[in-house]
Amino acid sequence: MLGKQQLEQFHSEGYLMVPQVFGDADLKAVEGEITAEIDRLARELVQAGELSHTYEEFGFETRLAHISRETDKVARAMWGGCLSGPAFFGLITHPKLLDLAEALCGPEVIASSVYRLRPKIPNYNFGAVPWHQDSGYFEPYCDKALVLTVWIPLVDATPERGCMWVLPRAHKGPVLRHTYNSKGEYLVIPDEELSLEQQVCVPVPRGGALLMTNRTPHVSYENTTDVVRWSMDLRYQSAALPTNAPISRLEGEVVADDVAGVPVACYPPEADFLVRSQARPGEVMRTAEEFHALRVNHQHQGMTRRWETAM
Repeated sequence: MLGKQQLEQFHSEGYLMVPQVFGDADLKAVEGEITAEIDRLARELVQAGELSHTYEEFGFETRLAHISRETDKVARAMWGGCLSGPAFFGLITHPKLLDLAEALCGPEVIASSVYRLRPKIPNYNFGAVPWHQDSGYFEPYCDKALVLTVWIPLVDATPERGCMWVLPRAHKGPVLRHTYNSKGEYLVIPDEELSLEQQVCVPVPRGGALLMTNRTPHVSYENTTDVVRWSMDLRYQSAALPTNAPISRLEGEVVADDVAGVPVACYPPEADFLVRSQARPGEVMRTAEEFHALRVNHQHQGMTRRWETAM
């Protein structure tokens, strides 16, 4: 799916927007699972007297905005990767998406089972994420390798709705110093570490995807419209890198080694799994049931606290 110019842009600039990766049916299935969870949470809050009604008369793009005028409990519950139904598994393992991942990561592709779901509520700062590099959250061992971020909006992501901004070519440098925000919720690159005059706004249409390296600084600003900017971000890497996926290891692939400083995974708290393979196709995860079981049974593992002294 990626042509020569697209590959050159990704490697030279650190990001690439690819339109029309997903069809409407792919995203509608994900919307359905999200809507079912909103229904469940809204009914619980109505029953508890914390919400006046469920707002089910509103559509996917605006319903959560109306609910959030009364309470942010539904939005906060949706934040992160709480859902593990067939539609989410289908999106993470979508053939067109895996074609993109393979073009950049190689033929042995590992995915993280835990995505991030980002409902950016209109005129409310919940969901805005400060400048950071994803490598800031990963093990230092993986800093110089590619851990691919795929950012997928479920609605048209425009500047007004809070689409992504990136710093082109900054991925060629080191992982910048990060600190924690005042509440300890996010890692933040201090302003003095950034050259923001170079920042680029990257709108992405519904059905498209933004690809970024783990060292590409990026940010999203406030949503000033009446539409919830729903989005997801996923993570892929080569199986040659450290991974906790329950797979056999091939010659040349690293394994955890405390003495050599090799971690168990680039991000040990979350469960990896094999999504595409030429060498071990029988070990690729095929079903949503396996995916759900992996999410439920994974034992979170500790990792290096590389920014602990910066808190």
